[in-house]
Parts: sequence; structure tokens; C-alpha cells
Amino acid sequence: MPKDWIDLHCHSTASDGRLTPVQLIELGKKLELRAIALTDHDTVAGLRAFHDAGRAQGIETISGVEISAEYPRGTMHIVGLFVDTQSQALRSFLKKLSDGRKVRNPQIVNRLHELGLEITMQEVEEEAGCLDSGPDGSPGDNKSVGRPHIAAVMIRKGYVKTKQDAFDKFLAKGRPAYFTRFAATPEETIQEIHSAGGLAVLAHPPYLKAKDEAELDGIVGELKSKGLDGIEVWYSTHTPEDTANSARLAAKYGLVSSGGSDFHGEAGRGNTTCELGSGVGGNLCIPYAVLEKLKARRR
Repeated sequence: MPKDWIDLHCHSTASDGRLTPVQLIELGKKLELRAIALTDHDTVAGLRAFHDAGRAQGIETISGVEISAEYPRGTMHIVGLFVDTQSQALRSFLKKLSDGRKVRNPQIVNRLHELGLEITMQEVEEEAGCLDSGPDGSPGDNKSVGRPHIAAVMIRKGYVKTKQDAFDKFLAKGRPAYFTRFAATPEETIQEIHSAGGLAVLAHPPYLKAKDEAELDGIVGELKSKGLDGIEVWYSTHTPEDTANSARLAAKYGLVSSGGSDFHGEAGRGNTTCELGSGVGGNLCIPYAVLEKLKARRR
């Protein structure tokens, strides 16, 4: 792998990843990545250990976070890059989001129980590592626990074969065990990222499930008017058409291009495994120049 490749979207055990922040850096070193952003869901708990490991291994590290924003149809995730992890405003905002998960998770587990799936919250918390200390030395109950951990228990107990099966059959929006949780509006999310000194980047735009290119264009234009800085042009499940369309939107609205694998460290089947830095089937090759342009936009 060329030494100037980067990955600006990945997860650790601080949320729903399978590798600790330190292990993530060790893997990045093995793959000869030049820079990595840790973008855990609704938490910055893993970033201190991540940065320490990056310095030790000679890999550039970027403070990130992936935030779920309120959206009626598909999924809207906004990645914050270069956020100040010491921002008390950001930490308070993320705690509100985390508290929303703590209310929703038992609701999901109870509904699954009604549907005949014998799962307990203790099993979910054990799956998330809540009995261990967090990656920054904080109590394990500060970890971001969500639907992927519930899905992992479902897989282990034989109710579904894959995480995607769990979401498609039970956990996704519109499925029998789905419950809403507190989510900020896209505008609020962008403002919170900006208040912490970060850039707000729309993650994986196809996940918005826009009915056509015109509707997606309108959504991105509206987000731009609310302060959006960038868009993920490169992503593990993007088709060539998705990449081209995202690049077109970036150019049209003056958004900076970003991208990453969305690596979680999970094994897939066949060529569906997502790898750090190279995505699915080696479909990613994001050069360091992309990070330089993001830095320039931040300045």
C-alpha cells in the first residue's frame, strides 16, 4: 500500500468497533497508512489513547466523531473532523446523545423479548465491554452502546447470521424492534461541531435514501446553507456512480471532499469485508492530498 494513503472514517471499541484505539493504530502502521481519523459514534472517549498511540507509531491522527442527526427517511450521519476533545460544549452535547441511547436500548431488548428473542441488557453491555475500563481509562459504562452491540448478541445466540440481517429484520427504521431516540437537528449538529473547532462532513450520502439525484441535490444544498463544510466522496460501499455524484455535489456547493472506509474491524463474507484504508475489495485509495485540502478549509 502506498505510504500516503489515509482513512478519515473508522471506529474503535469506544463505540461499536472491534479494535481498541491502540490496535487501530497498530493496524494502520502495518498497512503503512500515513494518517487516520477516529470517528466513533457520539463519543470522543477513545481519542486520547488514539493520539498517544499515533505519536508512538509515527502515524498522523485526527480527532473525529460521527454524529447521528435527525432525519425522517434514511440515515444522516455527520462526521466532525479536527474537533477539540476538551470542548465542554461538545462533551455535553454528546452526553445528551448517549443518554438517548441508554433510554432506547432497553426498549429494543424488551421488544425483541416479546418477539421471542431471549436477549438481556446485561448481555448487550457485556458485548460492548461495559465491564472493562474505557479506552481513555474512564469507566466502561461511558462507552457508546447501540444497536450494533444488540445485533452482535443476536448473532452470537443464533437468531441472525449477520449484522445486516439483524438490522434488516429487526433493528432498522420501520422494522419491528426499532425505536427512535433523541437526535439533534442537522443544523444543531453542524453548529456543535463548529463550536468545537471542527469541520462538519456529510457521511455516506447514499444512506440518506433520496428518491433521486434531484432530491439528494436539494438535501445537500440545504445542509450547505446550514454550514456544512464537506461531503464523503470516497466510501467503502459507494458505487462509481455514487462517487461521481458526490464529487459533483462537492464541486457544485463548494464543499471539501473527504472519505474513509467506515472500518469497524468486523469479519464479512466473501469480498464484503471492509478493510482499514482500502475499503471493500480494495475500492478505496484516498491520498494524503485530501487531508491537506481539509486542513486548508479549516484554516
